[in-house]
Amino acid sequence: MNNQASPVKTDAPPRRRLAPQEREHDIVQKAVTVFARQGFQVSTRDLAKALGITQPLLYRYFPSKEVLIDRVYDEVFSSRWNPEWEEWLADRTHPLRERLCHYLKDYAKFVLRNEWVRIFIYAGLTRGGINQKYLNRLRERHFAVIARELRHSYGIPEPRGAADEEDEIELVWSMHSGVFYFGVRKWIYEESIPRNIDHHIELRVDAFLEGAPNVLRNQRKTPGT
Repeated sequence: MNNQASPVKTDAPPRRRLAPQEREHDIVQKAVTVFARQGFQVSTRDLAKALGITQPLLYRYFPSKEVLIDRVYDEVFSSRWNPEWEEWLADRTHPLRERLCHYLKDYAKFVLRNEWVRIFIYAGLTRGGINQKYLNRLRERHFAVIARELRHSYGIPEPRGAADEEDEIELVWSMHSGVFYFGVRKWIYEESIPRNIDHHIELRVDAFLEGAPNVLRNQRKTPGT
């Protein structure tokens, strides 16, 4: 006689029904991953499948793919923006080098993520103008402040006009973009990047502060001086 007990059959626990706010948040977070991997050209059918939901449910929360893209963009770029960055850059109780290093090291944590870099690149290639809001914010709140603080710290004459202002911004942008390029190398080119990013940020800051002030001062010299 076989006295071995038959295995007890148990039903799988039912999936927890998400509240509307939780469901919307879940859709957005998963969509970030999908768009970062496949770009914005993915169809709503494939998008819903990748999210593990039906198309009707997707449309219940986001009436179009455009609305979802805007929500994802805000989630990745706007909601994670640190308002303290502007305060750090403008705080003259600390040397400018210290401020720049502090800011860029923290900013690197913000941008050197797979979804940030890839979505930004996809947006630039396929969503004309969508990156401009972010770049304008960066230019006005960070680049312009760095240029102002550079003039103050190194005795650089004030810009004589729009062309001088543009020269300052371009020099700042050259330094700043080097941080973003680490992410491009890693997540777009799939190349290795330095392990000690903080060290290389310091090198970029030092190169900027060694060169940019001299260039700008020489450019703005009064003839004959």
